[in-house]
Amino acid sequence: MKKTILLLVALSIASGAYAKNDRDRNEITITYGQITAPQFAYMFGGVLGAAFSLGHFSFDHALMFGSAGVEYVHYVNNWLGFGGMVLCDYMTADAYSVASDGTKTPDGKYNLGFASAMPVVKFAWLNREHVGLYSKLACGVGYVFADQSSDPARNFTWSGQVTPIGVDFGGMSFRGFVELGIGMQGLVSGGVRWLF
Repeated sequence: MKKTILLLVALSIASGAYAKNDRDRNEITITYGQITAPQFAYMFGGVLGAAFSLGHFSFDHALMFGSAGVEYVHYVNNWLGFGGMVLCDYMTADAYSVASDGTKTPDGKYNLGFASAMPVVKFAWLNREHVGLYSKLACGVGYVFADQSSDPARNFTWSGQVTPIGVDFGGMSFRGFVELGIGMQGLVSGGVRWLF
């Protein structure tokens, strides 16, 4: 992990010379992502739940809404920005008990939500008039909203996002973007960005 962070910092410093000199200092982003860490955990947990219950428990009709959020970044120079993001992710499924003869008995809905607040460090490696390339790291706190939770204090957890590559495109004030990463924002995310 340390090597990855150092590599991103070194690449950002080295490529800072290629960044445009009149970088806008602030950006507000509206983001939506899929294949998030909570979605992966939910799917993996359903498989493990079925395996460890010897097939006596299952989920059906899972609906995963994805991660939606807002991000703010302030650039301190042409290639380095700091800020924060707030994300929400929600999923629901029908839970069943499965009898030895394969008969399913409904146990109700299983609802699971996540909220995350994370500081962000963003490294711009290329910033041209109509396109930009960047990487991003975020780590913070999350809160799990689960139906089966009995102790709200235990619902706090760590949240994070590692985005090795992001591309934004458009004008000097408004841009669209696509990011590839792993974590709370998703494996694939996109949205719109306002630069000012």
